[in-house]
Amino acid sequence: MNIAKTLDLRLKLGNLCLAAILSLVPTTMTIGFLGIHGMLLCRELENSVTDKKSLESFKLNCKTSNYKTSLNYLIWVWLFVMIPTWRWFYIGHYRRVVKSSSDEK
Repeated sequence: MNIAKTLDLRLKLGNLCLAAILSLVPTTMTIGFLGIHGMLLCRELENSVTDKKSLESFKLNCKTSNYKTSLNYLIWVWLFVMIPTWRWFYIGHYRRVVKSSSDEK
């Protein structure tokens, strides 16, 4: 059984908003882990640099690059988490609405 288009649109938009908000936590965790991994790589590379003059500029460049790269992945990680979450929420709510409307008849 199908549901009305307006109810379907409301379900899609409501679940999209819910998924967008709830996917912020795993996205933040993933970006945080990527940032920590980058900092660990920077520290390992700092230990291998023998020229002490270029060490300070290397540290700054490495940390800046790590920060920028992590932020560049932010929207992609968020979308990668949000879209399946939204679809999962939508399918669950759609089935519940269809079942409740068929039970009423």
